[in-house]
Amino acid sequence: MKKLLFVYAALFLLNACDKDEAAPGIIGEWKLIEVLADPGDGSGHFRAVSSDKRITFMKDGTYSSTGFICNFTLDAEETSHGSYTTTETGYQIACSETPGFSIDLQIEGGFLILSLPCIEPCLQKFRKLN
Repeated sequence: MKKLLFVYAALFLLNACDKDEAAPGIIGEWKLIEVLADPGDGSGHFRAVSSDKRITFMKDGTYSSTGFICNFTLDAEETSHGSYTTTETGYQIACSETPGFSIDLQIEGGFLILSLPCIEPCLQKFRKLN
């Protein structure tokens, strides 16, 4: 009986740990390091940028950022806040500054890639700071 109780307790703890890690990869602070703006012919590639734009994701499904996340600028003068959701392919932010638009986010190779609502690919790459 004690062994069975121990097994149930261990399974419960393992299951609880999995639920707490619903979005472990995105939680924390990220800094913009590169952008990609394709001219329309598929020749675009990431280029390093100098920017103080940062975004911080919290466990409660909210974020805060220096600079508006829903535009392609490097500016970090303004601050913005909002919420993000988990999707089948990563995460998503609904753009309050641009109603009807949303940004898709994916973690690839340890970097956070934001895909902005452009006709041609326009991406921002962030590096995790903590």
